[in-house]
Amino acid sequence: MKISVILACAGSGTRANLGFNKLRYDIGGMSIFEKTLSKFIRDDISQIVITSSNEDLEYFTKCTQNLEIPTIVTLGGATRQESIFNALQVLDANTDIVVIHDGARPFVTKEIIDEAIAIAKKDGSAIACTTLIDSLRKIDGLDTKAVNRKDYLIVQTPQVFKYDSILRAHNMAREAQKQDFLDDASIYEAYIGKVSITKGSKENVKITNKDDLKLFTPNNFYVGCGWDTHELVENRKLILGGIEIPHTKGLLGHSDADVLTHAIMDALLSASHNKDIGHLFPDTDEKYKGISSLLLLKEVVKILKKDGYKINNISAVIMAQKPKLAPHLDNIQKCLANEMGIDISQISLTSTTTEKLGLVGKEEAISVNAYCSLYKE
Repeated sequence: MKISVILACAGSGTRANLGFNKLRYDIGGMSIFEKTLSKFIRDDISQIVITSSNEDLEYFTKCTQNLEIPTIVTLGGATRQESIFNALQVLDANTDIVVIHDGARPFVTKEIIDEAIAIAKKDGSAIACTTLIDSLRKIDGLDTKAVNRKDYLIVQTPQVFKYDSILRAHNMAREAQKQDFLDDASIYEAYIGKVSITKGSKENVKITNKDDLKLFTPNNFYVGCGWDTHELVENRKLILGGIEIPHTKGLLGHSDADVLTHAIMDALLSASHNKDIGHLFPDTDEKYKGISSLLLLKEVVKILKKDGYKINNISAVIMAQKPKLAPHLDNIQKCLANEMGIDISQISLTSTTTEKLGLVGKEEAISVNAYCSLYKE
């Protein structure tokens, strides 16, 4: 099945008051547009079409010129409806499913995209929505009236459709000279039928005003580092990140001596202004003898949650002369992400040797250096 993506990027972004399109705003070496685009660089995506204003045409073309996925940058129109219509005309005619997404929603997750595609394959349409938290009042002349927020949803993107259906809906709206639709779901609903709802997220916000840019620079942001080294000895299992690695030696320690998990725990505790694992789980306490470090990691995560911290990302490098760890890193990442309740994209692991130098190089020990960032909402 051929899945294509349309990114709506033809707006001027004037409400952000930057003097240029907000999608070009730099967020640490990557623009908002590039961050959004990165969410759709996937094996199951066959084509990407980007709508652009004339002013940004060169910029978007330059950003996408080296993509492996076939990409077209096309001029948008005076309205969103016209821009998406233009994009639909240049999509590969063999497209089965089209994902339409705002270029200014860089926080969309893989899970939201996957679910919307799956539902659209089955039902013909799928739009991401969230429930309301705040109470609502309806303006009624000079007065206002309370309404039940449970009767309403906040509509987001992605909005996903069978290509032939949404193309037909846009063509029918154009023939009827109806140019006041605010989104593609409204057009589909008017000319094709009922739209299916999928789960969005309050984090999947659309960057609109200058204040929204603060989402990229949170005030409550904390960084921590952790380091651990364990000796390699015979007659011990080698456990790294909760995964047993085949080897002639294992790591020596009071617990399972999982040096990777220990370094990550210390990084998390450092960032959250807590004492290290030696204080929390002392090797003089028999209840920790031989314990799985994953159980201790869960305790650390509980401490973070109690204190109001959330994990933003974790990065660690494992230093081992032997064994070769690269083939095991994916499984280790999945295990650790699962134990911490985070997405696998939030943890990055690498491995290296020390070129036969030092304790690690002499195959007498394994060391890990770990970093993390946390935030508070």
